[in-house]
Amino acid sequence: MTHRKKVIIVILAVGILNVAFIMALLSQRQGNIGFAFFFYDGSDTFIAEMIGNLTASIPYGVSYEVFDAMNSQSVQNRQIVEFINSGYDIFVINAVDRLAGTSIVERLSREEIPIIFFNREPLAEALIGRTNVFYVGAAADILGVKQAEIAADFFAGQNTINVIVLKGEHGHQDAEKRTDNSLNHLRELGFNVNVLATRSANWRRQDAYDVMRSLYAQFGCSIDLVFANNDDMALGAIDFLLNASIFVEGACEQPFVIISVDGTPVGLDAVYRGLIWGTVHNNIAVQSSAILTLADYIVNGRDMDNFPYPITNGHFIYIDGDIITKNNVLEFIR
Repeated sequence: MTHRKKVIIVILAVGILNVAFIMALLSQRQGNIGFAFFFYDGSDTFIAEMIGNLTASIPYGVSYEVFDAMNSQSVQNRQIVEFINSGYDIFVINAVDRLAGTSIVERLSREEIPIIFFNREPLAEALIGRTNVFYVGAAADILGVKQAEIAADFFAGQNTINVIVLKGEHGHQDAEKRTDNSLNHLRELGFNVNVLATRSANWRRQDAYDVMRSLYAQFGCSIDLVFANNDDMALGAIDFLLNASIFVEGACEQPFVIISVDGTPVGLDAVYRGLIWGTVHNNIAVQSSAILTLADYIVNGRDMDNFPYPITNGHFIYIDGDIITKNNVLEFIR
């Protein structure tokens, strides 16, 4: 394998793999292709959906391994380095820490290995000026803007909105952008936004349960809206609210609304049941298509001028997401 051109696809979240693409890729190379998948934490609902889609779609006879960093960047760094010379042609990496992107690029560029980062956007300076180094993912600022649009539709005619924000990891780019843009755009739409509290729940359902319990004890009936940076944190808040009989399963209206991001199967189910008012789709399928198309262009040396997705600043491919509410949720439930 040392004489074959190596390709590394660095991914944070992937949807359904295009089997025809993989088979075509196989047919253009000598021997078989090996995939090594590295993920930040397989217990994350969004990442688990990605892993399931990936492994279920890999054609028979194509070798692969999956490595879970269990939310440790040092573990992931060791896994990546150990497998650089393992004979795997494609590394699929969901980085634990977006700041690690710089060191990953430096290490793999020495091997002349192309890179596609996905979902957790590295610092721009890690990519700019590099050859065959890209980022594919949702535009975090647009996800926040669309959360605000869902809220504006619900609160039309109301002046002041009392908001609680359940954030992902403190300092995480997606968490910061989703939060800032959801609040700022709601203000731009003419609302007086009163932020009661902003708390990190680390993207996790159980953490959000604990945070919501504390915040409800503090703010109670003052809450109009909860912005959650992802579905899992929205669901954690709902777990507490249902257990405390604050939210009622099957009720036409709840005491306040929760709006989130991702459109995971469990999140979509909560929208259908009226527990999450709306979510913004972090579109795995389209992001996957962009990644696989980009991989095809890299592997086969195609002209990037013909690449079917817009590329920002030569390195960044941003995928938009749809607004999902009970009115259209059945279009997204598989």
